[in-house]
Amino acid sequence: MSGRHLQTTGLATVAVIVLSSTLNYAYTLLLGRVLDVEGYGAYASFTSLFMIAAALPVAFQQAQMRRTDGRLSRLALGWGALAGALLLLGAVSLGPLLGVPAAWVVGFALTLPALVLLGAWRGAAQHDGRVMAFGSSLIAEHGLKILLTFPLLHVLGGPAAAVVATLAGVLLALPMVRPTGSGIHIGTDAAVTPLALAAASQSALLYGDVLLGGTMLLAEDAGAYAAAATLARVVFFAGWAVQMAVFPLVARGDGPQGRLLGTALGATVMLAGTPALLFAAWPQACAAMAFGPTVGAQVAGLLPASALGTLLLTIGATVVNHLLAGASAPMVGRAAALYAGSAALLTILAVSLGSAPSALAVAALIGKGLLLPAALLVLVSTITRRPLYVLR
Repeated sequence: MSGRHLQTTGLATVAVIVLSSTLNYAYTLLLGRVLDVEGYGAYASFTSLFMIAAALPVAFQQAQMRRTDGRLSRLALGWGALAGALLLLGAVSLGPLLGVPAAWVVGFALTLPALVLLGAWRGAAQHDGRVMAFGSSLIAEHGLKILLTFPLLHVLGGPAAAVVATLAGVLLALPMVRPTGSGIHIGTDAAVTPLALAAASQSALLYGDVLLGGTMLLAEDAGAYAAAATLARVVFFAGWAVQMAVFPLVARGDGPQGRLLGTALGATVMLAGTPALLFAAWPQACAAMAFGPTVGAQVAGLLPASALGTLLLTIGATVVNHLLAGASAPMVGRAAALYAGSAALLTILAVSLGSAPSALAVAALIGKGLLLPAALLVLVSTITRRPLYVLR
């Protein structure tokens, strides 16, 4: 690919991811206005489960971006069906543990194969440079989710409407990004398993504190914490747009690795740092704008710590993402260990510091923030052993 085409493709990918994230957070604002704190907390717990399980589609997306031939459709469906079956078996006990109805978990389990397949097909679109297909699937998933919520609120009411709309958005986005050609059923890739572990560990670090809040805090406190953590994830997804745009470039070896990493870090700090600064400087105004004055007052005190922890995690994730894109399975396993170790520290601190929203916010800040220095240490170690990998 020419340099101009690579630049155009990268900018277009960032643009569609930012737009889809904007739609997703417009949805967050909508729910903050129509649901009470307990209902919002229940939906946030479901969303956290959704995003942790989304490690599988993310792994298939990244694995497909690294491939030079074929598709992973059949393997994705198989993994999705297996994960869905396991989730289905545990739905009765998992639902009450997380503070959500078991029926929500059942619905998600049945949708999981389609979600994993969607990840594989999005990776194929990115690998092939089909930005329109990739972008339309993202925008369809989140845009249709918003549109469906309005009528479903009149039928189902409360957070159940949001759950159904979220799952329907996945199914409706799938046809938008279907690959073409005879190779769509090739079904093996050794990179999927380590990438899935890395993605699952990242999701556990990003969303695990909300799940802990659902099990450790009173329902109203859990809802307020979930609202703060959800709003702070604007910071992560601003950086995620950069990571997803740069990943295929690094995986294909398009351009000097050091320059790609520097560009990614600079863009991450700019895009993710802006909302983090706003949340830290004006938490009351940001929370009230997002959720209204009543819920906003409960969220504001937790927002600065949530935003700072998420910013540190996001910058660290950009470094880890660079290593994931161009490295072998052992390096992917090391990346998974970084995320898992930070998530384990977060959990230990959360249990040790007590069952108060502010204590959980401190635990999340330390646990998520640890990723950045740990990732930098791994990067320095990699450059020392393989200088051409990063600096060529």
